[in-house]
Amino acid sequence: MNAYSNSAPQVADELEQLVLREIVLRVRSNMPTRVLDLRCGEGRRSVSMAELGATVLAADAPELSNPVKNRALAASVGDSVQFTPIKTLPEDLPPGPFDLAFCHHGISFLPYAAAHQTLHAALKSLRIGGKLFISAYGLHSALGENYADASAPIERRFCKLTLALAKSYNIPDPVCLYSERNLVTLLFEIGGSVLRSFTTTHGTIKAVAVRL
Repeated sequence: MNAYSNSAPQVADELEQLVLREIVLRVRSNMPTRVLDLRCGEGRRSVSMAELGATVLAADAPELSNPVKNRALAASVGDSVQFTPIKTLPEDLPPGPFDLAFCHHGISFLPYAAAHQTLHAALKSLRIGGKLFISAYGLHSALGENYADASAPIERRFCKLTLALAKSYNIPDPVCLYSERNLVTLLFEIGGSVLRSFTTTHGTIKAVAVRL
């Protein structure tokens, strides 16, 4: 298995550990903890957040509704996880308000302009002081091998991976690959205050920003 496949091992990565830690602190302090899990997949992360006491709105393609709901019910957190369908971003982004937002690789499947609009809307959906946890596929990761738009500016960087990589990592659609600087710049542009950014050993880019 690899770090990018939808069938990757079900282990919390660094960014997920950060958001789970934030949820624990908020719940222990009796603070409201409503989380938007944007591009939630089949809901593993949504369930993990709900098990710690958060109320989660899981958002993704309509066909993922039943897998998310069934996973939540099986974990006895069906009352804490709701699902909302998203067909187009940023148009279908839930309005909030949320205390935290989490987006695992979702912006990489959007052209940069749409990712900019989506993250701006996601940040504005947070209450003041709310935190946005975000990750993106890395330009200098394995996915960047022979990536046709590698030298293009981020605003025009959106294309398919090589056929071999697309098959290996189960990513058939065009993607925008980010450098850490690209993601930090984007978060500043939308008005977020970046608390932390880092590049994982796999080359994935991750960051945490707060709404001021």
